[in-house]
Amino acid sequence: MDTLQALKQAFIFKNVPDSVLQIVAAAAEHMSVPTGETILSSSAPDSLYVIQRGTVRVVAEGGNAPPIFFGTGETVGEVPLLDGGPVGVIATALEPVEVLVLRAPKLADALAGHPEAGYHLYRAIAKSLAGRLRRAVGMIAIAKEG
Repeated sequence: MDTLQALKQAFIFKNVPDSVLQIVAAAAEHMSVPTGETILSSSAPDSLYVIQRGTVRVVAEGGNAPPIFFGTGETVGEVPLLDGGPVGVIATALEPVEVLVLRAPKLADALAGHPEAGYHLYRAIAKSLAGRLRRAVGMIAIAKEG
């Protein structure tokens, strides 16, 4: 599968125009991650990972919260991509994983001459994060009721 098709399969980019995804595809890097290897941690804080194949386990750094699992078509690393801040989690491959990596500096360079493309891309990321936040708030509310 080519990079553009892989991006189109990601849930986060489902409403992003093809013309924007072509720009993003030019900035993406393919990475194969063996079972047990770390994909995302504080050592790689400014990248978004689009999972093409495989399952990724995400745990809070230094925390005891239960793990969260991500799979094909999902993404990890959105917040550090946006703000360059600390990752706060460790993402590990539970099986061989194929990802597309979008590194902030390379992505910024690709989008520099295309402000409309940047708008569409970052709006899609914001919508995805807003959806996750709403689900988390809902889960907290349910837990408090129980």
